[in-house]
Amino acid sequence: MEHEESVIVISDTEGENDGEASVFIVENSPEVADASKEKSTEVIDEECGLAITYSKKGNVMPHARYDCVEQDFTRTENEISEPAGSNAYFCEQCYCYICDKPASECQYWKLPSICHCNAHNKSAYWKAHRDVALTGALSIFNFNLVDIDSELRHGGALLQKFWLELAVEYNKYLMGIITTRNCLIPCNCICHKQVKIFCEMCHLNHVEIRLYSYTAVFNVVNNFLNQAENEKPKAAAIMMIGVAKEILLHKQPPQETFNKDDQTSSPRQAVPIFMHRITNALQRMLVLSDFPPHLFNKLKAFYKTLPLPSYCYAFTNSLNVLSWEDPFLTSILRGQNITGHRQKKGRKEMLWEDITVVQARVERMEARKEYRELIRYLRVVKCSDTLKLRALQDKIPFYFCKCGDFHAATQSFHSNSSLSCCTACRLTPYQYMIYLKILKTGTVPTGCELSEEGNWVFMKGANLVNDCLLLKCALRILFVNEVLYRATTAVHATAIIEDLKNGIVGIPKAFSSAFHRESALILVTVAAAQMLHQNLSVINVVLPLVVAYGKNFWALKLLFDSLSMKEDVLHHFCGTLCSNIYVYKSMLIDAFKCHDADYVSDLVTLFLSFKQATIQSVSIPVLNVLVESWHEFKNKGLHWTQTLHSFLQSKVIPAMEMLNTAQFVELRNKLSQLI
Repeated sequence: MEHEESVIVISDTEGENDGEASVFIVENSPEVADASKEKSTEVIDEECGLAITYSKKGNVMPHARYDCVEQDFTRTENEISEPAGSNAYFCEQCYCYICDKPASECQYWKLPSICHCNAHNKSAYWKAHRDVALTGALSIFNFNLVDIDSELRHGGALLQKFWLELAVEYNKYLMGIITTRNCLIPCNCICHKQVKIFCEMCHLNHVEIRLYSYTAVFNVVNNFLNQAENEKPKAAAIMMIGVAKEILLHKQPPQETFNKDDQTSSPRQAVPIFMHRITNALQRMLVLSDFPPHLFNKLKAFYKTLPLPSYCYAFTNSLNVLSWEDPFLTSILRGQNITGHRQKKGRKEMLWEDITVVQARVERMEARKEYRELIRYLRVVKCSDTLKLRALQDKIPFYFCKCGDFHAATQSFHSNSSLSCCTACRLTPYQYMIYLKILKTGTVPTGCELSEEGNWVFMKGANLVNDCLLLKCALRILFVNEVLYRATTAVHATAIIEDLKNGIVGIPKAFSSAFHRESALILVTVAAAQMLHQNLSVINVVLPLVVAYGKNFWALKLLFDSLSMKEDVLHHFCGTLCSNIYVYKSMLIDAFKCHDADYVSDLVTLFLSFKQATIQSVSIPVLNVLVESWHEFKNKGLHWTQTLHSFLQSKVIPAMEMLNTAQFVELRNKLSQLI
């Protein structure tokens, strides 16, 4: 082993400390040779714990040029004009510090103004240059190398390729296309068609002009954004913000001619479209994707440096998105800040976020079933798009139901001090019935949509509402909701009254338990009368309400008595009822079939018993329908027709003889002819 001289040991660090190299030599010595012959172990460096048990001439491993032991290296800070000293020389294992390639393959090894042969790791200039070479397009974000993972590298590589493609198309756009005005506005002058000479009038139509169309650039950017949307969040974010950096620098040539009707034909029209798309996508990613803090902050910081032209000033603060760990936001979500305000540098601030950010936060908290936090957030957040924000806030009662807090849900329908602008006043008939079902059964949909479809689950341990509170909630919503008044008041009243008849809806304890159904029916009747007094003009269907009372004629009489307090209200209600009887007579006929002769008799008697002629007149359409359907009733073998005939002859006709109007005389004759 005497011909073997040394061994090369490669350090596991790059040599950040001054005076340290990435390679050091352990010289062979007689002592080491003797030790090897004796097959013993001798510790050479106790501090490093390095022991030599065997040695031979080492193979030189790949190394940076500045660490080469065969060629001297001269360190300079930023010499790029020419190789310093013998830096241009290298051994077979020397690598370029910048390119990470063998020195023999580096195209810029001793090229003037670049000179990679002078690069070393002790120079701030060359280290920055190496970072740019390693990170490519990611260098603009000032990432630390340890923070760049494969996903970011992938996004950076795609962005680098896109920049090259975009530069080609943008240069073509700046060059424009030479043509004549005649291509845009056809020349109708006949002078040059005959003698091939342009007259003074049409000469301008044949002057060469330069046309510019940004459409090709628009298509390149649009295709790349489509590609970015299909990438993973980190890569997509890098790609999109990199697009923004480039297109914001695009300018329109002076005296540009373009199609004003085509939004893709110029940067002034196209760039705002892209910025709206990019900022919305970035906002959603910052909220929905769990970006590490360094990436979250780098994206926001880089966005602030973008040079926004005047037509993009609206996007200045678009990426001022609070992280989920922000103290202000967390204090709101945890219920520690119920106002959404804070003092910052002596000024009062509120939680204000773009609607895209609000929608993304709602989406994330719904997915995580964080309904309490979602309620607190929606109650305080502010937004410029008030209509979309209000639509999200209208789901607060539903989120309370998802929490199992049904009492809070009933109160949240009217959380706004203005009854004309609360959740209750905007409920649709379908939503209203869903909420009644939820509150009545204590079950909720499994999803986050207020829909009757799909599976429903019972909320175990939930704070269910009693029947009294349910009735109160239903009536309060009807009082403030104009849509329910106009389209469905009668239908919903029918449902409530049916529940009362079946004993489903209860009443306050103050009412006698022996007459709980009757007492509840009184409450509904009085409430219905009050609603009719306030908004009768918007109601055009009242027959279902009358039919729903069934044989509870005492309650129906209470309704008419309550309406009689205002003559105009009573007149309008009775007129609408008479019209409904003729239009929806099948509804009344079905009611006749479901009951007996006493029902028909008592209904007619009720109307005739009132002193007001307006109410008495309601009996006319009722009896007309009865007369028209009399033979149908007999043919179907209804046993009560004979009983009813006797009642009409003995009671109704004598009572009608006291009413000498022409309508009653004609109707009395019809009844007398019934067999």
